[in-house]
Amino acid sequence: MFSKLLIKLIDQAIIPAVVLVSTRIISMALLAMYYEVPFELTRKGFIFEGKEQYTQINSYSLLIMTAVLATSLAFFLLKAHVFHDTHITPKLTATLFSLRMQGMVQSSMDLYTKGAIWISYAYLMTILTGALSLYSFIYAFVFYITLAVAVLASILLVTDIENEIKTSKDDGLDHNVTFLEVNTV
Repeated sequence: MFSKLLIKLIDQAIIPAVVLVSTRIISMALLAMYYEVPFELTRKGFIFEGKEQYTQINSYSLLIMTAVLATSLAFFLLKAHVFHDTHITPKLTATLFSLRMQGMVQSSMDLYTKGAIWISYAYLMTILTGALSLYSFIYAFVFYITLAVAVLASILLVTDIENEIKTSKDDGLDHNVTFLEVNTV
């Protein structure tokens, strides 16, 4: 039987995958129309007349896909660093609740499962762009940009995890206590 965490990861991975694949398909078609490159859409995918045209459209399409990934990672990392329930300031929490935006406050479980998914997609794209760059199917700078996004996001995620560990050790609470009993007499 699958664990609840694995099912949650699979469930949360669907929307990012749909967003990234949709971005790829739409950007390929729009870029081909923008550059007036004739193409044919078949069951096998996009068919272009020449390798140069394919390389250009493929490179810019992957660059747009990387931009969408970077934007999503930036939003996730902002929530991890600013709106994480373990180290959000009380003033910011009160402001968010007064604005009815309490959904921005994220628990560690939600943040780290989403972080694992987005970072996985970032490294998957890095491997993909690396292979495509190696065989000259895209421009090399697309691989370097994707690699930089993945590494930077990883560093920022690890920084947040370190802050989480530091916060949990320094809060002065006994973390071995799992239940508090209140005697109401």
